Amino acid sequence: MEIGGILFCSLYAILAGKLYELSGKGLIGVLFGSVNNSPWECIKPLLLSYLLWGILEALSLQPSLHRLAAVKTSALYLLTATLLAGSLVLRLFGLETDSAAFTAMCLISLCICTAVSLRLFYSELELKRFFAPCVFLLFLFLACYFSLTPFPLKNIIFMDSKTGLYGLIPDYFDMGAYYLS
Repeated sequence: MEIGGILFCSLYAILAGKLYELSGKGLIGVLFGSVNNSPWECIKPLLLSYLLWGILEALSLQPSLHRLAAVKTSALYLLTATLLAGSLVLRLFGLETDSAAFTAMCLISLCICTAVSLRLFYSELELKRFFAPCVFLLFLFLACYFSLTPFPLKNIIFMDSKTGLYGLIPDYFDMGAYYLS
């Protein structure tokens, strides 16, 4: 099931990375796709697909919901931290989000977090007591997910490396070279 999750997340992230352009820069592309080449926008589809896969697991396998919620929430936050740190390290070495190194880093991070979630799920730890905080953390994640694209922080994580802009790039910026010529 977890190998299927890795495949689902990878394929969804590839499709959602192009969704903004495919939707004609529409709202569906803003919410579920990448709107620029910043680290946040490039990992955003992978994070959502990981969350969706956790929901699909909960619905199809019917495991202990309290335990699965704690495991998937901790793995989601670990995946977020790993991807953001990895993308900043890659940017430090001059590699951008459209490089093969970035894709490999995303896949390795996804596999590591999947392994961690499996290990946690089958561990002897008492995870049911963390259900309520995990539900809060999932809502916090969704609030950040849907608000950081239209209202990005002025931080290197949200800065497009090609344009130097944050969040949604205005259409006139794309046409700037046309008007200058």
